[in-house]
Amino acid sequence: MRKLNSKELREEWIKFYEERGHKNIGAVSLVGDGTTGVLFNVAGMQPLMPYLLGEKHPLGKRLCNVQGCVRTNDIESVGDSSHATFFEMMGSWSLGDYFKEERCKWSYDLFTKVLEIPRDRLATTCFCGDENAPRDTEAAIIKEKVGFKKENIYFLPKSENWWEIESGPCGPDSEYFYITDIPKCSKDCNPSCDCGHFIEIGNDVFMQYEKVDKDKYIPLKHKNVDTGWGFERILAFLNTTDGDIYKTDLYAGGIKILENKLGISYNTNEDIDRSVRIILDHTRTSTMLLGDEKHLVPSNVGAGYILRRLIRRMVRHLRKLQINLNELGELIDLNIDTLKEMYPELHQNSNKIKSVIIEEKDKFEKTLERGEREFNKIVNRMKNEGKDTISGQDLFTLYETYGFPPEVTQDLAREAGLKVDTTEFDKLFKEHQEKS
Repeated sequence: MRKLNSKELREEWIKFYEERGHKNIGAVSLVGDGTTGVLFNVAGMQPLMPYLLGEKHPLGKRLCNVQGCVRTNDIESVGDSSHATFFEMMGSWSLGDYFKEERCKWSYDLFTKVLEIPRDRLATTCFCGDENAPRDTEAAIIKEKVGFKKENIYFLPKSENWWEIESGPCGPDSEYFYITDIPKCSKDCNPSCDCGHFIEIGNDVFMQYEKVDKDKYIPLKHKNVDTGWGFERILAFLNTTDGDIYKTDLYAGGIKILENKLGISYNTNEDIDRSVRIILDHTRTSTMLLGDEKHLVPSNVGAGYILRRLIRRMVRHLRKLQINLNELGELIDLNIDTLKEMYPELHQNSNKIKSVIIEEKDKFEKTLERGEREFNKIVNRMKNEGKDTISGQDLFTLYETYGFPPEVTQDLAREAGLKVDTTEFDKLFKEHQEKS
């Protein structure tokens, strides 16, 4: 396999598609425009929704880019070696132009010629069909024709090989996997297993349908292809032995700074490593959101509330590791320097980014100690009562009274070996929002 750093991987992706007639449309704001019902752009295709539905794009029918995304629905997983709240998607699109023949060929070429992955190490999947759409035999035939080994082509159900949202363009997808040296878990082992034999490395969506209602699909007037490959995931796959995105050059500088401050090496203590990853990710995401063209700032509503939660959680983990919070500026400067070539607005807004994060840190630092004392009172009370789950009411009280984002309380609970009732919290939080 070919080792590429982050700059080289970006350049290779764009070069590959420009040589095939695609226009690089660049990256748009991380903050959603309100048309898709989400606070942030969570996928590279999201800003292109009108064009996938048939509107003409000013740059034509073949497009590509590397798009920054923010996703916090799985924020509890951030802290492991593969999740991040800010990440990038390498994307390419055909808007009513080429379809499966070219797409399957180009994916195979990207893997074998650009990334230099041996053919024997590649597996791929196709949709097996259901009552709404037929088996995607066409894609399987094409894949074998362009070079994929027949025995490494798998048919999987809708839960694994179909892409859709509430409504709009959708269709069967094809995922791509690297075959590791880990033995198959059984004779029925396939890419949907989590045994480690297969590692996902890419995805193509063949948008042939429009979802107009629950279980109701109509053919799209123009068939599209939506290709989305995770930038950090591919980078880690090419450069590490364990898929840890925090070992790539994107985070190397931050790891070094925190190692020096802690006096230990990364990857030697899982509890410390988890805090290190949260600090690096949340600082990076906060930097990106504050430098965004939409001029987001921390607040108590909408996207600004998510930003505030990220900064506060990051501050709590810095304090947990006993890192001087006044040295936070060093990490912010590093993020700006690492990302400024791709996102020049970060450098232009560097003073604002730093001042807002530090101001928010100062605000939260004043209440953090008081909130942790209150949390410890709750824990002591629970132990006396023989309980192991923090109630949604206690979680909400810590949020409302002390400004504790639920993730901060969940982190504290996890470290204390306790569970948290998030269902009751969600109900109380919704009632609170309605009253407000």
